[in-house]
Amino acid sequence: MSKNRTFFYLIIIFTNVYFVSCVSQKKVTTKWEELREKEAQLDAKEKSLDSLSISVQQKAQQNQIDDTTAARIQRFIGISKKEIDKIQAQNEILAGKTTMNKEDWPAIRNNLELTDETLKAAAGKLEMIADLLSRSLVIKIDEDIIFEPGKYKVAASLEQNISKIFEPAVKEIESFIKKYPDYDLSLIVNANGFADGTSIAEGTALYKDLRSRIKSSASDKELNKELSRLRAEEVIGLFKKYFDTRFQPGKNIQTTLFTFEGKGDELPNPKIADYKPDDPRRRVVLLYWSVFPE
Repeated sequence: MSKNRTFFYLIIIFTNVYFVSCVSQKKVTTKWEELREKEAQLDAKEKSLDSLSISVQQKAQQNQIDDTTAARIQRFIGISKKEIDKIQAQNEILAGKTTMNKEDWPAIRNNLELTDETLKAAAGKLEMIADLLSRSLVIKIDEDIIFEPGKYKVAASLEQNISKIFEPAVKEIESFIKKYPDYDLSLIVNANGFADGTSIAEGTALYKDLRSRIKSSASDKELNKELSRLRAEEVIGLFKKYFDTRFQPGKNIQTTLFTFEGKGDELPNPKIADYKPDDPRRRVVLLYWSVFPE
């Protein structure tokens, strides 16, 4: 070992010994008790994350958020809980002791710093997710208003009207993103199309069009699902067009994703118990938006 390296290690050892010898036993005990109190705060943060997870499940079941959003929030919550569990595992060794000595001071000081950082990060994440869930993340668009019977393309004369429907969502997205300038964010917008439970008459132009797009036997369910998918695709395309002209992305937006899905004759609102097969309330596109930390 070189003389320079030996000298360097001696300085580190001397520094640690010096700080340990200078700190009082009272300070060690006080900081140890503070660490144990912060453990309780970490437990509270984890319980808050669990509550958010339940809220996400409930909103997903009611179609108030889409499946992609729910899955990403749950993943984000899971990562946050693992970060808490990691620091708690490190703290458990110290917090479980009955007494503390001066030799424990470096470990106590280090764990306090890490715990404070974890608590601060968890608080920020909790605030963001709670804020996101408190907002209106879905717009319901009645298909009968924007689509002519048997069509899945919006007439040019109606495009301006549908743009007015999009404006509140764009403003809400801008407001949310501006509130969190210190986070690298991803924006996801998803359109879910729904159809009613009636059959599409065989031999019609719509039937032939949809039938040509489906490789399977083309049951009523499959035809309705394809129609709902095409209408969702049309809506997301128009939203993206409007969004690109109105939205000024900040430097913190890392990813922007537009997706669509056809739900067919699934029920768009589980709370409604009196849907009928030809119910116009079933013919909707639900447009969801969500913003996540990277």
